[in-house]
Amino acid sequence: MVLGLTGQTGAGKSTVCRMLQNEQNICVVDADQIARQVVTTGTDCLMEIVLHFSIIVLNEDGTLNRKKLAEIVFNDRDQLKELNRITFPHIVAGIKAEIKAGLQNGNSIVILDAPLLFESKADQLCDSILAVLADTDTRKQRIMQRDGLTEQEAEARIGSQHDDAFYLSRADHIIRNDGDATSLRLQVMELLEKLRTEH
Repeated sequence: MVLGLTGQTGAGKSTVCRMLQNEQNICVVDADQIARQVVTTGTDCLMEIVLHFSIIVLNEDGTLNRKKLAEIVFNDRDQLKELNRITFPHIVAGIKAEIKAGLQNGNSIVILDAPLLFESKADQLCDSILAVLADTDTRKQRIMQRDGLTEQEAEARIGSQHDDAFYLSRADHIIRNDGDATSLRLQVMELLEKLRTEH
């Protein structure tokens, strides 16, 4: 089965993913990693981004200036939609190839770790969806610490994302990560047991 893993920034999705990958030896397809690969120098995707946003989103060496692009899209929903329209087809093609490889290698569960699972329509590649959620203040503190953002930048990033209700209405499984690592690990183990029983 393919389990889609998604959730809000700072909710702890990456931590859940590490637990599944490192402690349970489950195959993970990382959509973020694929997203980074599709915008490397010389790719069609990067050229399309530059055509739309102009060369201000490039560094002097021709690589993508992520900070500049983030400044544009996290403060303008239309520009964010446009970036997604350009990048998603390239990312989804990469995801499909990696899922196929994971299943062919004999893995009974392949996890698709994708923050923008629904927006990219990659949820259609999944048999089941898991969303990791946490309260807003906890998430804000985590991403300020993790990404070195100011409070204002963190709030802008959170504001550009979906609220709990969006995930609650679309996910088959929910993990709440407001507590400690032990509580989180317990929820992960319970979910895994359930999935293995069902499939």
